[in-house]
Amino acid sequence: MKIYEYLTFKFNNYKDVETVLKKYKTSQVNILFTNQFLSLLGPHVMTEFEELFKKKKVNLIAEVGTNIGLALTLIELDVKKISISKNFEKKILNKVKSLAQKKNIKILVTEKFQRIINTNKLI
Repeated sequence: MKIYEYLTFKFNNYKDVETVLKKYKTSQVNILFTNQFLSLLGPHVMTEFEELFKKKKVNLIAEVGTNIGLALTLIELDVKKISISKNFEKKILNKVKSLAQKKNIKILVTEKFQRIINTNKLI
């Protein structure tokens, strides 16, 4: 899947997103919002971000790690791309994928992203 090859930025706060998007405005990039960020602000923030970045060349991805509750909440909110850890329990992973498939949501694996940059290194 080509999405894994794009430059991926891992964010812990929203202010850094604007700075990075200005710098890479002509490139196709992934924005990965961390589990900690989503736990702090709440998963509903992803739906607001999807609306804000609708017209940009950006893939917004919610990282849930192994947090099944967060994964299910994001699926319920119809977040289009969710990234999980490869350490997710197999039986649960299959059920989460099944639920996501019914709502046309892509489930990605965080460890498969080839170029992840933490924003702390850029800003």
